Amino acid sequence: MTQTEIADEFIRRYRLRPRAAFRHAHGWTQLQAADHINRQAARLGLDPDGRASTTGPYLCELEHWPDTSARRRLTPQILALLATAYGTDVHRLVDASDRVRMRPADRLVIDAMTCVRQPATCPRCRRREPIATPRMPRARPDALASSGSLAVSAHPLPIG
Repeated sequence: MTQTEIADEFIRRYRLRPRAAFRHAHGWTQLQAADHINRQAARLGLDPDGRASTTGPYLCELEHWPDTSARRRLTPQILALLATAYGTDVHRLVDASDRVRMRPADRLVIDAMTCVRQPATCPRCRRREPIATPRMPRARPDALASSGSLAVSAHPLPIG
């Protein structure tokens, strides 16, 4: 069984929250998971000083959020870091309870994220099947600005 299948079974059988299920699927305690997360943050350049900002108690709060006892909220950045450490995608670490309590801005960012590892098995990405239409390459705004061909108008263009 894969880590994802094990986590899904923990969620189904023991009603664990997704973040706790993935930690258990790896066989890690909260302290071991926090250590893996901190190493991942340092490797990605998010914590270059290695101050170990993730602790066992902090991870416990993240696992139980949006429970009323959790003081800190989930953010897209911490979810992306957890997903990287657990070898999964962000959408697998969020359930319906989380989505209801998330700020709209955070939901927007998470919904815009696409799965890198297994988009075909992700329930969120599966709903967004790509449309098979040819796409025209677009010039990047910074390239246009440096060439002098990017004009900014004081008057907005009409929509429609």
